[in-house]
Amino acid sequence: MAIFGVSNQLLQIDTGLIRTYLYNPTTAFAPWKGLGENQVLGQRYFGVTSTTTGATSLQANPSGSPAIFMLVQYLSTSAITTGNLTTAAAPAPVYWTDETYTTVTGITTEALGGTTLGLNFPAGFMMLNTTSLTSLTAAQLVGSYIMIQVAGFLSQAYCSGSSAAGIGSWLVPVAGTLSMNSIAAGSSATYQPFGRQASVLSALTAGLVDVLVGCDII
Repeated sequence: MAIFGVSNQLLQIDTGLIRTYLYNPTTAFAPWKGLGENQVLGQRYFGVTSTTTGATSLQANPSGSPAIFMLVQYLSTSAITTGNLTTAAAPAPVYWTDETYTTVTGITTEALGGTTLGLNFPAGFMMLNTTSLTSLTAAQLVGSYIMIQVAGFLSQAYCSGSSAAGIGSWLVPVAGTLSMNSIAAGSSATYQPFGRQASVLSALTAGLVDVLVGCDII
């Protein structure tokens, strides 16, 4: 296996469970305690995301789709609530808060540069969510080490924008909490995008999009 940058070869994620993993050193809440105790913030995990095998001709590979995940710490000083997490209920967009690019927040006013400039620093998608881990609370999340997806195909991520994202649309930062919107394919993106809407279907469940994620810092 190739090694890129910092690695202690201990980052092990079981396929299908990455959306439940966190380690909070303050509350000691840890579905998998090794995450954070033995790992290095910024470490990558190269894995696959599963697709619905055979749902369409473009989702028929039983081996899934390649993806890159990153270990980061979630920190927010403003109020993020269980209600916010429940509203998203899916992998949600988060933003960088520091120049080591190891800390994220779901609140855009806390991103690098503040209210406006912070929209230029999308980090990726927080995999932890209240559908996958129904007991998740805001208190458990804040300060936790979590996984975000920074590249590759992501199925059914949360999009707070009200309009349905068309195929190929840019998925771009927008002010708010766990917020992201879409602009039409061919438009100029004002801010660094999270990626593109990648669904081969015309629509998904309200508030969800399939994403070809493309916001890794490396």
